[in-house]
Amino acid sequence: MRELFERNLGALAERAPDTAAIIREIKDLEAAGVTVARSAAGDPIVELGGRALDTRRDPKAAAERAAAAAPAGPLVVAGLGSGYLAEALLASGRAVTAVIEPRAEVLAAAMHARDLTRLLATVPVWCLSSLVDRVALLRLRAAAADMVAHPPAVQGTALAGLVDQWADLPVARRAPRVLVVGPIYGGSLETARATARAVSTTSAETRLFDASVFAAGHHEMGALAVPDTERRRLQGEHAAVLGRAIVEVAREWRADLVLALAQAPLGADDLEALRRLHIASAFWFVENERVLTYWRHLAPHYDWFYGIQPGRFLERLAEAGAARPRYLPMACDPAVHRPVELTAAERATYGCAISFAGAPYLNRRRTLVALADLDFKIWGDGWNEPALAHLVCGEGRRFDVEAMVRIFAGSAINLNLHSANHVTGLDPDPDFVNPRTFEIAACGAFQLVDRRTPLPELFAPDEMVAFGSVAELRAQIAHYLAHPDERAAIAARARARAIADHTYERRARQILRDALPAHLAVAALDGIEFETLPMALERLETTRAMMDEDEALMRIVLEVEKNWGMR
Repeated sequence: MRELFERNLGALAERAPDTAAIIREIKDLEAAGVTVARSAAGDPIVELGGRALDTRRDPKAAAERAAAAAPAGPLVVAGLGSGYLAEALLASGRAVTAVIEPRAEVLAAAMHARDLTRLLATVPVWCLSSLVDRVALLRLRAAAADMVAHPPAVQGTALAGLVDQWADLPVARRAPRVLVVGPIYGGSLETARATARAVSTTSAETRLFDASVFAAGHHEMGALAVPDTERRRLQGEHAAVLGRAIVEVAREWRADLVLALAQAPLGADDLEALRRLHIASAFWFVENERVLTYWRHLAPHYDWFYGIQPGRFLERLAEAGAARPRYLPMACDPAVHRPVELTAAERATYGCAISFAGAPYLNRRRTLVALADLDFKIWGDGWNEPALAHLVCGEGRRFDVEAMVRIFAGSAINLNLHSANHVTGLDPDPDFVNPRTFEIAACGAFQLVDRRTPLPELFAPDEMVAFGSVAELRAQIAHYLAHPDERAAIAARARARAIADHTYERRARQILRDALPAHLAVAALDGIEFETLPMALERLETTRAMMDEDEALMRIVLEVEKNWGMR
């Protein structure tokens, strides 16, 4: 029996790994009142508290009769019981998209008693407890309009109520619309663009409100020959105009979600206006909360607020009034952050033993002075430290992304030192991981990074090498310069991890899953194809059915949306 259970468990794990994990934890079926008996026909049947979950006479024959009466279209089976009904539906050619079992112990008992490998390897089986996640539930509803109940297994459970409500569960009739909003200028501008590209890889209709096209006006106001307070007021009013413009764009486009990145020009009044329009809002604060503190007055006005610092920052957000504070670390964009082959000329420009690419914060200047005797190249603008002048490359100018990936590729060791402008050593509050960590990894380059509290949850020790002092850093530099094979192996593992788990696409999908209404999230994440007007007319011609006025109007509207971008 144990061997049979393990075979079933292996099949279950292929299609429903979360359910398999639940089943593995069940140790005592008898304590749950679940046993296995035999029908009059000799077939195993699961009993719960002495009540058979399939007929005691001939469960296979009864299941075949029930399957014959079931709807033809894709369907979900409510209640596994001993498994006979689900098997009969498959054997009859029905498209079974899922099975929902209200009691995990019943599924475990059936897996001990019967060979269910064909069923379990073909159809995902869900425990009802897993469907408290609304997106998971509506994902099943989107895949099957019909539900077939196995009454003995459903009786007296919450699943009976779901059977009654199934047809009324919402299903998306269109793709959701997401407006991504970036800052006027600053470091999060590229993050906003990467996020918009990531959202567009889903089935959501996506627009980017690129506030950077208004940056010239912002900077010109900052250069006016007026008092500082007046310049700041004028720049604030300029940003306020953009905030109102964003609301109007969202209103006219009828967005479902406005997703803003750090320093986006949206104020509290704008966010409340979005709420009155029933447009959800989410904010990804990709900054250090101790450096930029404007989050305090914005937190209560966003529906979802994501930060790159876990722990105490999330508590502060809640204290400030954030309804749903969440941790969401930075990421990479594999289309941009990628391995590149350098030409001979590029190798001459970018090749070096060690490099640092970034801005000259105080702690970075002091730390790099301690490495000034090494084969080192520094890239970026503002590096005026006399002791480092001989190391600065690229004429001390700001570099773009294409240059950045070549810097990573040309360096045997990329030094990744998180910024701090208030200390001369390593950041004393290492509670976030910067984007460089993910970008260097995605480029397949080797890096040494200062030790960060969240880092072990993001990369394994054999995927990322961290240092806790300048002395440790120098020792690591010496070791890894002498062991290129180790560098290459670590960099390859880091790249695999970054591409698998830490892309902007994964981060964007998480935000859409959270912040969109559940049925629209399913439409975005699963790419549901809606029936177009021509498809509906073809179906009606085949079936000779009629279409009522409401449905006809809906079909026409959907067709107009698709072809002309209207709503």
